[in-house]
Amino acid sequence: MALNGIMFTSLTGLQVSQEALRVTSDNIANVNTPNYARQAVRQEAVLAGGKSNGVDIQAVERVVDRFLERAALGATSQAERSKTMALLHDRLQAALGRPDSESNLSARMNTLFESLGALALNPGDAVTRQQFLADLGAYTAEVSRIASAIQELRGDASAEIAARLPEINETIKEIFDLNRDVVEQKVLSGEPGPAENQRDAALARLAENLDIRVIENADGSVDVVTTSGVSLVSKASYAALSYKGPGNVTAGTQFPPILISRINPFTGQPTGTVRELDGDIRSGALRGLLDMRDKDLVNLSLALGELAARVADEINAVHNANSAVPPPNTLTGDVVGLDASAPHRFTGVAHFAVVDQNGNLVAKTSYDFDANPTASIASVVAAVNAGLGGAATLSFTNGVMQFQATSATNGVVIAQDDTRPSARAGRGFAQFFGMNDLLTARAPGLYETGVAAGDAHNLQPGGQLELAVKDALGKSLADVTISFGGTTTFGDIVTALNDPTTGLGNLFQFSLDSAGRLVITPTANAPSGARLMVVNDTTDLAGTGVSLSRFFGIGDPFRADAAADLRIVEEVPADAGLLATARLKLTALPGETALFKGDQTGALAFQALETKVINFSDAGELAAQARTLSSFNGAVIGNFAVLADRAQQARDDTQNQKAEIEQRRNSVSGVNLDEELANLVIFQNSYNAAARALSTVQQLYDALLAVL
Repeated sequence: MALNGIMFTSLTGLQVSQEALRVTSDNIANVNTPNYARQAVRQEAVLAGGKSNGVDIQAVERVVDRFLERAALGATSQAERSKTMALLHDRLQAALGRPDSESNLSARMNTLFESLGALALNPGDAVTRQQFLADLGAYTAEVSRIASAIQELRGDASAEIAARLPEINETIKEIFDLNRDVVEQKVLSGEPGPAENQRDAALARLAENLDIRVIENADGSVDVVTTSGVSLVSKASYAALSYKGPGNVTAGTQFPPILISRINPFTGQPTGTVRELDGDIRSGALRGLLDMRDKDLVNLSLALGELAARVADEINAVHNANSAVPPPNTLTGDVVGLDASAPHRFTGVAHFAVVDQNGNLVAKTSYDFDANPTASIASVVAAVNAGLGGAATLSFTNGVMQFQATSATNGVVIAQDDTRPSARAGRGFAQFFGMNDLLTARAPGLYETGVAAGDAHNLQPGGQLELAVKDALGKSLADVTISFGGTTTFGDIVTALNDPTTGLGNLFQFSLDSAGRLVITPTANAPSGARLMVVNDTTDLAGTGVSLSRFFGIGDPFRADAAADLRIVEEVPADAGLLATARLKLTALPGETALFKGDQTGALAFQALETKVINFSDAGELAAQARTLSSFNGAVIGNFAVLADRAQQARDDTQNQKAEIEQRRNSVSGVNLDEELANLVIFQNSYNAAARALSTVQQLYDALLAVL
């Protein structure tokens, strides 16, 4: 080989060794940099005329395993989803209090039944009455507080979604810009490694928030899409996410969707059609926040609402069947959404009485509903008024039943018959209309209306019911607006809801059961986890202001709100004498004592609730079951714990999986100091050898010149 060839070979060796030393030094410097993939110099021989003429750098490559890189992104998304959910469950568990606390929900119920036992022994004692009311108030306040805590966490999840979007949008834009840097370096035969490492770090940050799939292009750029195929980054544009969460959150809050739009990189302005993204997010922190906001916390609120509804219903049943001594001058019910012309739909017998301040009977009349099965509510009212002969007035106006004594010194009582108690959909006359309730809440939670398919609905004209259906991930499946013009009965309403074109018959089957409850059953076309939502309801039953959705409890909020603002009615805590613990003596004649102070009949009925087995409907993840109030109370608290434990287990499992995948990826792409130090020695020796060869060529040239 000529001296010039030796010199050229030595120079290329020096240059390649110097670049290899630089790359190795960069690797060592980034040994603790997260998501850094080590680089390696790929060398090739320089050939001239079929003979070796030195060495050159073909490429400086990042050492990565594409399969492990994709797996790491997926594991990151799953881990962040589980972590986000577990953190919110931990906060909810903290709000519930310690299991051994005397102020948690279970302890409050135990204390309540203890005070009921004391009340049964001494119902006339004012202190005992106040203690019972205090314990009942403490229990209902705890239920209401937990209900509020659930909605606050849903609001926090919504706020966290909004807070994460700016960082997500910045990361998407960063990936788009780094794509250009990588392509430019490859076109110019530069070194794309640093830009690719930055891009991988950005992809990892993006994967923490939502699931992504990376598609490599021939020019070195990458397209980024969600696993469902929604584009986030392409060669031509990138996406931006937006979300405007509501302020105060209740069970009925309608959360807007996360929206995604394309951004023109030259103008920075949105272009094209804006679409919803919720249903296309499968994992990541955003999915965890959405699942907690719309699924786990909703299910827990439904379980708590079922508990609250049954507690209120059972306590109100006892309170309505009994009376205070002396009784109140007026009993006023709740709005029930019925017209006076509607059939009463009661069975059995109810007694209506007027009693003076000493408990003596002034007047009494009874109404046998079985003897008048087709009579209207107005007919019942007229018959009762006729039987009382002016001593009191029963009225039904705008859906509200009221019973008022004519004399301001007298009181009124509605009592159940001992052998044939009145009942409509399982509730006595006074309880059905809410005449003497002890507990109230934002919604009753139970919707056995007692109506039959042939009953006239008396809807006011012009109202509409807008319903939406979403799948388990929040993707819209249907959105319908139903007008009920031309319909006359509740059966017609059911038919309109079941219409496959204008209603929701393709996804749900609607029917009225024997208690007048609207039963909603998913069809085979409805995906698992599909939820029915009321978007807007302007219907009005009989001019009472009660909408169809409120009347039948359509949608989750009406059941969850049975726990919201659960409390004792305002009048009773201020006057413990209004606590109904006495039973009207049905055999008393006018002038005889019909109510006795110290009568423990009602108090014993309260106490019996401790062992009464009650049928609970399915709520959230709790299946329909028959239990006592205390047992179901424990089941609800246990359900909170089960979901929290599930979230904790999922967090541990996904974190372990992520760590395992990262360990395997690092074994391929990570920097091994021993290996890099060995490379330093190799490349240093290579550099020294090339330098010695070059020095020898110089000496030969000097000797040759000296001869000349």
